[in-house]
Amino acid sequence: MLKPKPKFTKKEMKKDPLLETINTGFEKYNKHKSMIFRAGIGIIALIVIIVFLSTRQGSQQKPADILLGNALVSMDTGDIENAQFQFELLTDEHGSTRSGKTSNYYLGSIHFDKGDYDNAKTYLERFINSASENILLSSGHFMLSNIYKRESNQDKEEKHLELAVKFSSIPHNRHSLELALAELYVDKGTEEMAMEIVQKILNLENISSGNKKKAEELSGFLTRK
Repeated sequence: MLKPKPKFTKKEMKKDPLLETINTGFEKYNKHKSMIFRAGIGIIALIVIIVFLSTRQGSQQKPADILLGNALVSMDTGDIENAQFQFELLTDEHGSTRSGKTSNYYLGSIHFDKGDYDNAKTYLERFINSASENILLSSGHFMLSNIYKRESNQDKEEKHLELAVKFSSIPHNRHSLELALAELYVDKGTEEMAMEIVQKILNLENISSGNKKKAEELSGFLTRK
């Protein structure tokens, strides 16, 4: 007979540091969800949701989920070295689990921020190849696009930027990524594809002032060519 899943009140969450962090993450996400986007690092608040939604066995989380939660708490408090150690431990001991696969994204983002692009690329490619559905796929592909841009590999830069657009679930972020893709198309000499994106963005009713300004600048540039 299946046991009902345990429910936690806010009072109980305050007694448990991990649950309190998860609850805080939900509140921050709901309040600022239209603004959450970190191209180089990822989204701490959204990943906390993954921890919260991870499957439970009885009333206790799986070891991999607990390790991921601890690593995220360390990362959120700025203890990057400790977070990196825990993510590495997670990939070594629980690499086949969902949390273990997700840790590859975070290791990639940590190395990306340190300027260690070779290791960043290794972890990020491992992540995107193992996660068919994940809210971090867009950010992972965007970082890979930036890495290949540094390597002057326009074909792979374009491929990963297009995938970043495809997997983006937040409209504002997707519009920003589409405009970045339009700029790449301009650099590659495919102005018609760039203009198609720009016109689509300008025809939207709900668009941020920053994206609208960028689209207008690109439109003016393409019109003068």
